[in-house]
Amino acid sequence: MQSYFSELLPLLSDRARHAAISRLGFANSPLRRHLNKMFSMPYGEPGSFLADPTFEATFGWEKSSKKLTDLAGGLLAKATVEALSSESISTDYRFTCDRNPYLHQLEAWRILADPEPKSLVVASGAGSGKTECFMVPILDRLARQQVETGGRLVGVRALFLYPLNALINSQRERLRAWTKHFDGNIRFCLYNGNTPEKTPAHERRGHPNEVLDREQLRAMPPPILVTNATMLEYMLVRNIDAPILEQSRGKLEWLVLDEAHTYVGSRAAEIALLIRRVLHAFGVTPDQVRFVATSATIGDPNGEAGQKLGVFLADVAGVSPERVHLVAGERSVPPLAVKSGGVPVLEELAEIESQNETSDRRYDALVAHPIARRLRNLFVGDPRKPPVVRLSDICKTLNLSADNALRWIDLCSGTKNSAGIAFLPLRAHLFHQTLSGLWGCADRACPKRSGTDLDDVDWPFGQLFLAPRKHCACGAPVYEVVSCDDCGSVYLLAGEAEGRLTHWQPGAVDEFALDIEEDDLDETDEEASEEDVVGKQNRVLIVNRSIPGKTGLLDLEPESRSITGARDDTLRIEAHEDAGEGLLCPVCEGRERRGKRRALFQSSRLGAPFMLGHILPSLLEFAPDGDHPADHPCRGRRLLTFNDSRQGTARIAAKLQQDSERHRVRGL
Repeated sequence: MQSYFSELLPLLSDRARHAAISRLGFANSPLRRHLNKMFSMPYGEPGSFLADPTFEATFGWEKSSKKLTDLAGGLLAKATVEALSSESISTDYRFTCDRNPYLHQLEAWRILADPEPKSLVVASGAGSGKTECFMVPILDRLARQQVETGGRLVGVRALFLYPLNALINSQRERLRAWTKHFDGNIRFCLYNGNTPEKTPAHERRGHPNEVLDREQLRAMPPPILVTNATMLEYMLVRNIDAPILEQSRGKLEWLVLDEAHTYVGSRAAEIALLIRRVLHAFGVTPDQVRFVATSATIGDPNGEAGQKLGVFLADVAGVSPERVHLVAGERSVPPLAVKSGGVPVLEELAEIESQNETSDRRYDALVAHPIARRLRNLFVGDPRKPPVVRLSDICKTLNLSADNALRWIDLCSGTKNSAGIAFLPLRAHLFHQTLSGLWGCADRACPKRSGTDLDDVDWPFGQLFLAPRKHCACGAPVYEVVSCDDCGSVYLLAGEAEGRLTHWQPGAVDEFALDIEEDDLDETDEEASEEDVVGKQNRVLIVNRSIPGKTGLLDLEPESRSITGARDDTLRIEAHEDAGEGLLCPVCEGRERRGKRRALFQSSRLGAPFMLGHILPSLLEFAPDGDHPADHPCRGRRLLTFNDSRQGTARIAAKLQQDSERHRVRGL
């Protein structure tokens, strides 16, 4: 049995803490000690890089009593069952005859098989077979039509709209597998911006059930078209695509909106108008089309969220709400047969057949243990939507420390009986923070630093903050913490304008930019000169230690932060001002030089790329080995990442590759 969460979470937290302190490179010992304690705070507390972890139960979905073979010749055509269960299909997509469909799948099939077109909302969790809910009825309808016509189906009958090209491409293998049985009589096409105009003849012959290029699509449109809203818009207005519409008029029967929760606001209005134009272009009316919407992230499918999604589909499709049916999967939670017996402590439980995930003895011991049952009961609620439980709530309910709670979670989620049933299958949702900067009080006599490691003669400022603010609780102004890139000396950076010291306003920061070694830059390169982002502010370093010839005294009125004359109510600081030649470090006398891509005074910001550079290798350590671990990097382990920015995705991929190569070279 693997100690998974109890090792992974502390590892992520510790590595982020050590990496952040190392990367910031502060030469001030009290500050480093203070940050070490701050970044070691419990999960979810201010300063911790990991938010309060949450866990979600992943019990299997409720299965129907009927097998796929029982549906052949009735609800499903025999040809459909043969296509789904063909032995030539890979195990990933093969629907064997002895397999029991989930209850919500069978319900969806019955709704969509009704001769009178009905629409459907599939609101079920990830991994619940939402695609099969609509794909199987569509394939079955096409199989019956193919038998009636006795030849190849031409013209679009099923239109799938996906919000992302990645989701479009993810359907290729499934459609290839399920349409292979029909010898090219039922075809499909993935139509997006990457679809070529024409492909070689040998590629076409290799995939007779897939339309690979636009030339084929226009000459003989397939019954299944998978696309996105943009390409569909183009298809409606371009003359070159007119043959697709002409050969499909009156034939459209299905319109599928995947990830329906992404259509909100103006985007929902746009998709509604687009669908109306589609129906007009294809020569059909809403009552002739079965509309399907899917979503795994709408909240309670049987509550208000599910009702709203049903109303949304009715509005988008232009049909009455009575025609829209909601289907949601239910989790199958195995009951526990509590047996009497001794109650071992956690350490004794973990030692029971500890080398194996499958252990009837350990499973039975967990069933008999009150803590294990109470932990499991936290997740066994509504079978349609098991609750998501925070680690802090688990600790509070069971009166456990975070470390012990994670060990119990490992024990319960990592134990199966001989029937393959997990005592408590769980999925974790972990949220990792970046560091948006550090801000410090400008008063070295700040009383709020008392009792912390900052209460030291070597720390020339006051309390430290993780978010920007104008004033400390002591009333003194607060400014951003920066450090010299050459010597690591720590200062506060302010911007002076019209006699006031306010926060320095830097230009836009691109955290996805690739790192470039200084030796690769031309001395005259002015592309990244910090002066280019300076507005009307003059930069001022708050030093708070006297360095003759480098610093001078300034008196600040704390509330307004105005530079004024010395008074009893003013704050006196030691500062170094930019005289127009660039700031210099008063300690090492390093000076900014024009054209240097990396500024001399570094902020304390650590963005997503830096954090991912440490998170991803840690996650890979806990991923399972690939099929041939000795033949691949990282033992063939894989990890999938997403980014909501296309440019960010491309650039972070390059940055991760760059970091990987550097680590490899340094290791060698």
